[in-house]
Amino acid sequence: MKAEIILMAAALALTGCGVKREYRRVTDQLDTLEAGQKRTEARVNRLDSLAKAQADFLYQLNAELNLRLGRIEENLMITAQQKEDQEARRQALGLPMGTARPDSAAPKTPKRQAELDPKSLYDTAYLDVTRGNYDLAVAGFQEFLKNYPTSSLADNAQYWIGEAYYAREKYAEALAGFQKVVSDYPNQDKVPAAIYKSGLCHQKLGDKAKAAEAWKQLVSKYPRSSEASLARERLKEPGP
Repeated sequence: MKAEIILMAAALALTGCGVKREYRRVTDQLDTLEAGQKRTEARVNRLDSLAKAQADFLYQLNAELNLRLGRIEENLMITAQQKEDQEARRQALGLPMGTARPDSAAPKTPKRQAELDPKSLYDTAYLDVTRGNYDLAVAGFQEFLKNYPTSSLADNAQYWIGEAYYAREKYAEALAGFQKVVSDYPNQDKVPAAIYKSGLCHQKLGDKAKAAEAWKQLVSKYPRSSEASLARERLKEPGP
């Protein structure tokens, strides 16, 4: 009987040791799994942070590219408008082909604007635009429109008033100038450009809805114009 009790005690002791070993083994495995999970979570967090950083970088890059492309488009459009303006001026004033901008070597003591003929008055204002003398340009074109409101270059003069204000970042005045082209000269060739620039003015003034409205109007009414192509690209830009 005593021997049996001793054997039972030994068996229980051995069983207890086995349970402890198994418990430690399972615990070690759980610790290993937990550590692995933490490492995985850390990697996922790092990848998530990297993905967000890359997304932010791409967004900023896209915004910068859109800004630069917009500036290039505006400069190209202004250049094209200047070329068209020169051609229109030659045709309206009977200038010989090949005549470019007004002679910069002209006498430096100008006549009073009221004494200038249409050609000299317009060319003087236009030269001020090309030289960046925007206030003088506005005054010159306004004088031209006052004295020669029915000239075939009247829409050009009004358009360049808008451009002069736009170059000075006076967007409200520029918008009024461009809208006057549309309202006062609805059948003239400067209207598509004026509508496009009106949209840019609205955008600069923080009214993207009106900007989009102007560009949609341009695409609808003048779908084949070069300005309509620019408007379509503007309309593709992401909203705020």
